Formats: sequence, structure tokens, C-alpha cells
Amino acid sequence: MDPSLEATVRQDRFKSLPSEQVVQLLYRQFEAEITRLKDVEQNIEGGDARPLGSLIRVGVPGKSDQTDLTPSRYLFDRDFSEVNRTITNVLALKWLLADDYDAFTRHQPKPVTLSRHTFREFRDLAERILETPEHLLALILSLVLGDVGKDPNLVRAVKGKEEEEGKKERGEQINHDTILEKAIDLKLIGSSLDMLSAALQEDVKLGVRLGAKLNIPQLTQGENVPGSLQGLRDLEGHSRAFKLKYLEIMFDVAGAGAHVDARAAIRMIEPVCQSFLLAYDILQRVIGKQITLQEAYNEVLRNRGAILTRQGFRELSTDNPTDRAFLRLCAMGRVADEDMAKRFNDAFFGLPRTTREELVNELNISGLDGQQAVILYYMPALFAELLRITRDTSRLEQVEALKSLMAFMTHAYHDSKPRAGDKGPIIECDVSPARGFMQTPDFRDDPHSLENYVLPQLAS
Repeated sequence: MDPSLEATVRQDRFKSLPSEQVVQLLYRQFEAEITRLKDVEQNIEGGDARPLGSLIRVGVPGKSDQTDLTPSRYLFDRDFSEVNRTITNVLALKWLLADDYDAFTRHQPKPVTLSRHTFREFRDLAERILETPEHLLALILSLVLGDVGKDPNLVRAVKGKEEEEGKKERGEQINHDTILEKAIDLKLIGSSLDMLSAALQEDVKLGVRLGAKLNIPQLTQGENVPGSLQGLRDLEGHSRAFKLKYLEIMFDVAGAGAHVDARAAIRMIEPVCQSFLLAYDILQRVIGKQITLQEAYNEVLRNRGAILTRQGFRELSTDNPTDRAFLRLCAMGRVADEDMAKRFNDAFFGLPRTTREELVNELNISGLDGQQAVILYYMPALFAELLRITRDTSRLEQVEALKSLMAFMTHAYHDSKPRAGDKGPIIECDVSPARGFMQTPDFRDDPHSLENYVLPQLAS
């Protein structure tokens, strides 16, 4: 019989496992958590195409022999997007530690495939942080727990428990990271933490708490604002917790495309990995009180601009409000090459002047020093969906569609403005419902119809 995943990790044999055995042992170790992921709603990105996989199932009792399986189909004979994503996160960790560059990068888009040099930098960072097998076990547990807070059954259990205890008002919205934090505190989940030492348990919990306050991928893709970085202050004096959390986030991004293609670390492409490696040192300096939150955010944006400049695009300055706003749009759109940067540029400067000026203003509000900033939550997913829908259209048609989406952003910002009595420096507006409209014939026939779309929660 195969040993447990915990034993395999403690014996330092994790990186030598075949991918299929990783999937088997991971499910056996974390069956309760992975089962919860089956109930999470389908990821909002991607179409109806069957997700791609490369796993081979042979000789598994009660299962037919098959090839080209996703992790979810390997286990359950059907696809669950969050199962695919979570398990691919862990597979990406295994590929990196095993120095398997080909498995990690296979099927990444050629112009922006992760370079061997950057892959080695990522691997060096992981090896420096994962000092012992138990650190690796803590990281794997963090990756498995990461999206469990999206389980609607757990959401209901947390809200019900809190309403019982009078700790929250009925109907209050909570993000999935906060759900996970509360579920651990309420002991609704988290028994797997018992495999770790008390010190590492606390590090994992601190990482969950940081995730509830700061979404670092939102930072690297320009989705949040400088005020969103306040949670980093909680990790002063907790360097190991930050390092483990940062690795967790990098591997979460590596597997983020697995609901569409689980054959490799599809999303950890060259510009994305570079951005994360550069942001790591920046955020370490925030925790060490060497730079301000605004300086850190601007430095992350400058790194994004430098990547585009190396691709041949013009230089952009975070001191210029228009350039700074455009950099945030490119980050949200995951723009990684000169041609797409030029398309975003044409769309941005093709907006009516008043619309562009309002968008520039909104994208420069920091959420610091008494300013109230709006975050359009899931905006990168809308850009990804638009680029997917328009990938076979002409350049002009794609630029017009991008203009429409940018104009929609302006309206969403305006309609989300705080009303009397609203408190807090940051207001989140979930724009994901617009994805459904983008998939309608109305949008395909006239992309500018999106400019008049009103989010259901903002309709008066």
C-alpha cells in the first residue's frame, strides 16, 4: 500500500513521486477538503470546452484505464474546476521542486513561456523558504485549504454559526478568504492542521488571515489599491509566515488556469513569474518598514511597465497619472507583449476624453489618507473573457471591444461610489455578473452595448 502523503513528505520523497501518485495521495490525505471543492461554483473564466489533462489512469480499482485526464477526472470521472485548480497547484509545486522544467511549462503560450532562468530563480526561492520537510507539508496544506472557503456549504455554516452567536448581521457579504479564517476559528474545519507543529500551525493561520485582508495576486495584476496593503503590517515579526504565504500564492497562480488546461502551470508565464519575484522583495521591505504602502504599490507597477518596455513598448511612469492608470489596465488585462499593449493603448486613448479622464482619476485613488477607493473585483477575469471571445476577430474589432469594457469600468466605478453612512477606505464591487452579458449575442453583435450594462447590485 502507498504510504500517506504526510509520511512521503516527511521522508523527503515528495518531489520524486509520479504526478498520478501525487493526486492519489493528496486525495487520500485531504479527502474532506477536496470533497468540499466539488461544491464550488464553476470558475467564471473560460467557455464550455472540456478541460485538457495529461494524467494516465491505469490499474486503479473500480476505475477504467484512461489517458489525458485532468486531476478531477482522474479521481471522479468528471470535472470540478476548483478540484482541478487546487490539485494542479500542488502538482506545480512537485514539478518545480523536481526541477522538471518541461512538465511545468508544457503548453504555455510560446511568446511568454517561462524562461529556464526565471524557472531557476523561482526554484531557488522555494528551496530557500522550504527549509525542512515540515515547511513543505505546511505549504501543501495551505494550498489545499486555499479555496475551501468558496464552498457554499461552509459559507452557510459560518454565517449560521455567527448569526447564532450574534457576531454578524444577516445578509452580510464575506469573501472566501475571510470565510476560511472564520471556519478555522470556529473549528468547522482545520483538523488537518494537527499534523503540523504549533509554530507552523500559527504560521498557516497567519497566512490565512493575511489572505483575508490582502489578495496579493490582485496587487500584481493591478486590481486592488495601495490601501489594500495594510494587512502586511500584521506580519511584522512573522517573516516565515509571510514567506510561506507568498509561495502559496505563487503556486495558486501557477494552477489558476487548470479549469481550462491542467496539463502544466499554464498561468505562471514569464512576465507573471517575474512580477511575483520582483514583488516579493518589495513586500518584504514593507514588512520591514523600509518603504511606504504607496511606494510599494508604485514599484510593483513600475516593474510591470519595465517588462512591457523590454518587449518594445514605450516607457511608462507611475508619476504620470495617465501612465499609471494605463499600467493598471495592462496589469488587469495580463498584457505581456508589445502587440497587446498597443491594442490596449489604442482602446484607452480611443475613449471619449471625459470618460478617459474619469477612468484615470478612479485608477489613481489610493485608499490611503482618508480616500475611499473602489476595487472592481474580478476585473482581470472580465478582460480574460473579452480577449477569449474576441481572439478570432479583427484587430479593430478587438480594440472596440476593449474600449467598451473600459467604458463599462468607468460607469461601474461611478455607480459604486460610497453613499452616506458608508465607512472604510475600500469598497469592493463584484463585476463578475457582466461576464454573462458578454457571452450574449447582443454583445457579440455590438460590443458597445456593454457600456450600458448595469450590474444587478447597482441597479436602482
